[in-house]
Amino acid sequence: MKKTLTAALAACMLMSLLQLGADAKQKTNNKNKQPARIELKTDASKNGSSKIKIDAPPAKIEEETPQDDAAVKMQAAAADTKQSKADKKQNSKKDKQKEIKKAEQIKPQNQEPQFMKEKVFYLKQCDNIKIAAEIYVPKDFDKEKEYPAIVVVPPSGGVKEQTAGLYAQKLASKGFVTLAYDAAYQGESGGEPRYVEDPSSRVEDVRSAVDYLTTLPFVDKDNIGVLGICAGGGYAFNAAETEMRIKAVAAVSAFDLGRARRQGLGDSLTEDQQKQKLKNIAEQRTREVNGKAYKYVEYVPDSKKDIPANASDMYKEGYEYYKTSRGAHPRAVNKYLYTSLDKQMAFTAFDKPESISPRAVLFIVGGNAETAYFSKEAFDKAKAPKEYYVIPNASHFALYDRTEYVAPAIEKLYEFYSKHLSTHQEWSL
Repeated sequence: MKKTLTAALAACMLMSLLQLGADAKQKTNNKNKQPARIELKTDASKNGSSKIKIDAPPAKIEEETPQDDAAVKMQAAAADTKQSKADKKQNSKKDKQKEIKKAEQIKPQNQEPQFMKEKVFYLKQCDNIKIAAEIYVPKDFDKEKEYPAIVVVPPSGGVKEQTAGLYAQKLASKGFVTLAYDAAYQGESGGEPRYVEDPSSRVEDVRSAVDYLTTLPFVDKDNIGVLGICAGGGYAFNAAETEMRIKAVAAVSAFDLGRARRQGLGDSLTEDQQKQKLKNIAEQRTREVNGKAYKYVEYVPDSKKDIPANASDMYKEGYEYYKTSRGAHPRAVNKYLYTSLDKQMAFTAFDKPESISPRAVLFIVGGNAETAYFSKEAFDKAKAPKEYYVIPNASHFALYDRTEYVAPAIEKLYEFYSKHLSTHQEWSL
């Protein structure tokens, strides 16, 4: 009996020790499996932040496998390298933020816009097409005053956000009210079929812009001028020949689109080549009226590989301005309806520039522009008051946006319009 009791006591003691060990192990495991506490910071106000604590589900516990010392050292080295890269990235970000902050602190005040703008829409009276435009006013604009105004006519295929908008901004900063618009059938303006380049319509766009300006109470209706860029220069001058509300007209890098389409740049096309172009256009019109798709052609090369090996510098720079980040805009799609080419060939931009007198005219050209002959010939035909202003070393497209050439052009335009929009002469009847 004594032996039996002793054995029972020993068994009980053994069971108690085993239970204590199990309880201790369970306590340890429970401690390891407690839900983690994740702290998130969210902005509560401008004065501080609030803290939100949420319970996250327990992480999956994986059985650890023994690692030798070499593996541990390699992992430690990798962790140090990763942390070092993270630290460098963070420091670089902080340094960049400091540089930006410093640059903002030393930004010259005169770089702030000296104009205000608003997008507007108006109807082109002759065909009831909606025209999209942006109107610019000086920064110190007073709606109770009347300002001289300038219509800025875009190049063929250009939109108001490109060079026309740039010149409109610059002249508004000088104290004028300016208007840059999208031609009918192009940009944000209405008109079907899309991308027609019809000179007669483009000239009417100029008249419609003048129409719109006369409805604005802050515009001096007796002092409206027009500025055209590239083909817009030809359209501006052609409109001014018969639009007496235009009191002064100027062109930058003027381009006679009709002559260029008929005879090529530099009058390089033969008469036979001109007739063949017209024949091709006529055949395309026949196809379209019989149900075939519209045909479109490009103003400038659509990609760098499309530039011919023997292309002129102007041709190359046209691609650079319209098809690269320099001047590209998504609504300047670089195409026009092929069957509108016959209308272009029938147009002459500088038909009678002498008829604009005694209203003033100004031609601004680049010293290296291949298109300068358009302006020079028109200037020679025009009557006083007239000016021909050359900007040395500038190419045709450099006057679109290059600061070193646009700046002197703006100063000349400011001088011209300041003089002739306040002292313009009327016809003597």
